[in-house]
Amino acid sequence: MEKRWWMALVTFERGDGKQDILDPNQQGASGWMACFARHETDVRDVLARSLRADGLRLLEIDSETPVTSAEDIAEFDEHLAGNFAERDPARPTVWGALHCYLAEGEA
Repeated sequence: MEKRWWMALVTFERGDGKQDILDPNQQGASGWMACFARHETDVRDVLARSLRADGLRLLEIDSETPVTSAEDIAEFDEHLAGNFAERDPARPTVWGALHCYLAEGEA
């Protein structure tokens, strides 16, 4: 099977390493991401590797959906659709809008 683009709802949090995605008071986030993978069963691995490379740890993915264009994505996440339309062909993942949550005890 040839590779294709998929989008998924992703939840992640800080990993053990340095990262530049979350603010110091944020523990994690969720949002839509897109990735280039052979099959739905590979989506989790591709996203987990990408997040690890950014110092983050994948907690959960849901709603894996094949996509072919930014228009497919726009009804879910306009930010992801824009990033998908302008994606770097060398990168296997694209980020959408993030909804961050605070670390325990933060206000």
